[in-house]
Amino acid sequence: MNDIPVLTHATERDIDLLLVEEFAASPIFAAAILRSIGLAELGFQRASVLHSVRRIYSRREIDISVRMRTAAGEVLLLIENKLDTSEQPRQAESYRAEAKEQAASHHLVRTILTCPQSYRAENTVFAAGFDHVISYESLAGFFETRAAHETGELSARISHRARMMRQAIEKQRRGYTQVIHPAKREFTTRYVDLLREMAPELIPGPSMLRESAADSVTMIFGPESLPAWPFLPQMRIVHQLREANANINFYTWGDHFNELAARISAGLAGTAIRAIPNVNKRRTGRSGLMLVVDTPTLDHFIPFDDQIEAVRTGIAATRALRAWFVTHQAEIRSWAASISGR
Repeated sequence: MNDIPVLTHATERDIDLLLVEEFAASPIFAAAILRSIGLAELGFQRASVLHSVRRIYSRREIDISVRMRTAAGEVLLLIENKLDTSEQPRQAESYRAEAKEQAASHHLVRTILTCPQSYRAENTVFAAGFDHVISYESLAGFFETRAAHETGELSARISHRARMMRQAIEKQRRGYTQVIHPAKREFTTRYVDLLREMAPELIPGPSMLRESAADSVTMIFGPESLPAWPFLPQMRIVHQLREANANINFYTWGDHFNELAARISAGLAGTAIRAIPNVNKRRTGRSGLMLVVDTPTLDHFIPFDDQIEAVRTGIAATRALRAWFVTHQAEIRSWAASISGR
């Protein structure tokens, strides 16, 4: 790719939505997919598509479900899209189970994996669990060929889809262009000054001491603001200006929220602190657990002096949250023990 990527990076969700739009709006695309899996002779007529469909006997979801009306009857395509995330346990098997359950009400049901060729090569057993694999490369080629036969806006739109597929295949990242805003810089400087006056135990983190992007709306304190107790996971304490809260995040503990909820609720009784899980959909699938207190909403584009009392209230709430934490070591140790015991 010689062009500068339009997206900072292409994600699985981006490709999901691209494919959904094609199935919804382009009979040419839908017919080409049917042809690519050897079913052209059925005589494509029309297609309908749904994204993220609940399966019959499982809480897992089908990425893309496509119902195709053909001259021979209705064909159901159950599509799993993978860019770079790991497979879930028995994911291909659950697609096959769903296809079996749906078979009686359709002329044909087929399971399909869409992914880059490199993903298929690295996950051969997983890929073999589907009826068909359609590579990102073949989809990009389809878009490029079609764009060459179209003109004007339609050609430009299809070419854009081809470039998105190529960007996903090559995992190109353009990166972000940081926009510095003078009002934001002034707000952060004043905030840090007031913080050092009111709560010196809350140490400003690196992002609070350097030029940061205008859309950055969280005060992230340094790790030394919290005690380094050996029984704890990685943590951080922050003051979120726009979301109007301060919180301490225990990384990975959200995975155990259901088991911890009653114990933590009892420990927080009588305080203004609440515990909530923080879902993190990264490749590892781990989630955090946050201890949260409410604070006033702040806007770093509004003059600091116009909202200084709200800033004071937010800093005081963050300080109080930290104080509760450091004075309840035994309570928090019991939470950790219940997790390690599992």
